[in-house]
Amino acid sequence: MRFLIYLLVIASLISCKSIERAGENPRAVRSSGNYPGEVPNMLKGTIKQHVALMGFDPAKGDAYEPAIATGYGIVVGLNGNGSNEMPPQVRAHLMADLARRGLGESTRGWGDLTPTQLLNSEDTAVVIVEAVIPQAASGRKPSRAGADRNHPSLSGTKFDIHITAEPSSTTTSLEGGHLMPTFLRLGQLSTGKSQAREVAVASGSLFINPFADSGTTSGISIARNSGRILEGGEVLHNMPMRLVLIDPSHARSSMIQTAVNRVFPEEFGQDGPTAHGISDEEVEIRVPPSWKDDVPAFMDLMTHITIRSQKPESVAMSVKRLLLQDPSPKNAHAAAWRWRAIGERSLPIIRQLYDHPDELPRLAALRAGGGLADPLSVPYLIEMATSEVGLGSRLDAIDLLSNMPSDYRIEVGLRPLLDTNDLEIRLRTAEVLADRQDPAIKQYVVNKKFNLILVPSSHNMVYVTQTGWPKIILTGDIEIERPLTLSAWNNHLIVKDSEEEFKVDVRYQKSDKHNAVHQTVNADLPTFTMFLAHLTTPEDPAPGLNLSYSRTIGAIHALWKQNYLNADFKVEQDRLLAAIQRLKTETSYTPRPDFGNEVPTDGDDRFLLENDSPLRKKD
Repeated sequence: MRFLIYLLVIASLISCKSIERAGENPRAVRSSGNYPGEVPNMLKGTIKQHVALMGFDPAKGDAYEPAIATGYGIVVGLNGNGSNEMPPQVRAHLMADLARRGLGESTRGWGDLTPTQLLNSEDTAVVIVEAVIPQAASGRKPSRAGADRNHPSLSGTKFDIHITAEPSSTTTSLEGGHLMPTFLRLGQLSTGKSQAREVAVASGSLFINPFADSGTTSGISIARNSGRILEGGEVLHNMPMRLVLIDPSHARSSMIQTAVNRVFPEEFGQDGPTAHGISDEEVEIRVPPSWKDDVPAFMDLMTHITIRSQKPESVAMSVKRLLLQDPSPKNAHAAAWRWRAIGERSLPIIRQLYDHPDELPRLAALRAGGGLADPLSVPYLIEMATSEVGLGSRLDAIDLLSNMPSDYRIEVGLRPLLDTNDLEIRLRTAEVLADRQDPAIKQYVVNKKFNLILVPSSHNMVYVTQTGWPKIILTGDIEIERPLTLSAWNNHLIVKDSEEEFKVDVRYQKSDKHNAVHQTVNADLPTFTMFLAHLTTPEDPAPGLNLSYSRTIGAIHALWKQNYLNADFKVEQDRLLAAIQRLKTETSYTPRPDFGNEVPTDGDDRFLLENDSPLRKKD
C-alpha cells in the first residue's frame, strides 16, 4: 500500500512539470525623474537636465546651432559681365525649374523670354547661393483674400545670403546684379530628385564688397564674382526645434510640454502651442513671434525653465544659495538664465545681489534683472557699462539697457560713452542709442537702401555694416578735405574742388553706355553720403546719383583711402562667411525623412512673379 502511494506521488510530480506556470504580472515602474548622468547642482530640476537640442541636423547636443541652406540661382542685369557656361546637370536643373515656374509662357507674364535665352545671355550668371538659417525659424504666413501678402507681419524669419558665381563659369563681376527668386534647401548643394524640401527663398539686389579692388584696408584684392544680399532670404516653412529626452518618458515629456507652455503661452499669430510633446522621447518647439529675432536667447530661457511647478520665490532663493556657495562662471551664467526663466517673481531675490561685493553674483543678478527690464537695475547697469570691468560685462550691460522701457536715465548715462577711446564700446553705445531713438542721434533712411546714423562724438569715424539691415554710422564732424582731386572706378567717378565755397563738384558716369552726370554738393560727409545714394524724383527733386549701398561705401572709402577724410574708417567683420565656413567643417547634413522631401507643384510661381522682378514684363 505504501508502495502504491509512493508511485502516485511520483506520477503527480512528473505531470506537474508539463504544466506551464503563469509568469509574474509586470508592475508599473515610476520614472525616476532624474537624468542618470552627472549634472551641476545649478541645473537640477531644469529642462536642460533632461534634454538635448535637435534641429534639422540629426546631431544632438546642448548648444544651439543654425543650419546651412544652399541652392543654384540666376543673377540678371550684369551688362555683359555674366557667362553662359555651367555644368550640364546644373543647366538641366535650372531649365526644368524655370520652365516649371512659367518662363516663356505669355499667359504667366514672361512674354517671349525662354529658359534657354535667359541662361545663354551674357547679362546673366549662374550662382551658388548659401545661407545660415536659424533653427526654430518662423515660416511665412499665408495672407487672407485682398490683404497685402508682403505685409511685415506675414513674413518669415529674414537672413543674409552669400552668393558666388558658379566656379566653372567665366563670370567677371556680379556688380549691379539682381538675384532672381531662388529656393534654398538644407544640406549640401545638389540637383535632381536627391534634393531636400525647399525651406527658404532668396532674392534681391547684390551687395558687392566695396573694397573688392586692389589696395583694400587689408591689402588683399577680392574678386567681384561674389557678394551678398543683406536680409535677402526668407524662411518659407516653420523649422521646429526639438528637445530630445536623454531618458525617454511619457510623463516627463508631458511635464516639459506643460512647463514650456506655462512660461511661453501661445501668442497671437502663432500656429500652435510653443511646446508639443510628440513622443516619450521628443518635444517639438515653436518659437513665439515675439522671440523670432532672438532665437538663441529664447532657447537659453526655455532650457533653464524649472520643470515642476513650485513656488517661484523658493526656487529663486535656492538658485541664489547655490550661486553664493559656488560662484563659478558657469554657475553665474546658469543662475542668470534660471532667474530670467522664473520671471518677475524672482526680482525680490536678485535685487539683493545688485550691489553684492563679489563680481560674479553681482553680474549674474544684473544680467537677470536687465533681461527682466527691472527699472531698479538701471543705475547699476549704467555703472557697469561705464566702469573699468571686463569688456564683455560692459557690452552686456549696454545691450541689456537697450531693451529697457523708456527711461531718460539710460540715454543720459550712456552718452558719455560716445567719447570713450574703446571702439567697440563706442559703436555699441551708438547703436543702442539709435535703437532707443535718442534725440542726440540723428537718423535717416536713404532711399530705402540703408540707414544713415549721425552720432555726436569727439572721435571722427566712418563705420559700415555688412550684415543685417545696412547702416552707415558717422561719428563726429567729418568734412571732405580740400584741395581735392579724386578719380575712381576708371574715371567713372571724379570729385574735385568747386568754385563755390564749402562745396565739391562731382562727375559720375554709370557706364560707357550712359551719359555723365555733373552735380555740385556740400563738402560735409553726411550730405555727400545722402547725395551718392539719393534717387531724384518729382516728389523729391534733390540731386543724387542713385548709387547702391555697396557703391556708396566704395565712394566714401575711395575718399578715405586718398586721405580726403579727417576720420577713421571701420568695417563690420564678415560674420556670415565665418559662420558658413565653420558649419561646413563641423557638420554634414542628411535630410530627415520625417520632415519630408516634397517637390513644389507646377503652379507654385508665387515667388517668381514679384512686381519688382527685373525681368517681369511691363504693361
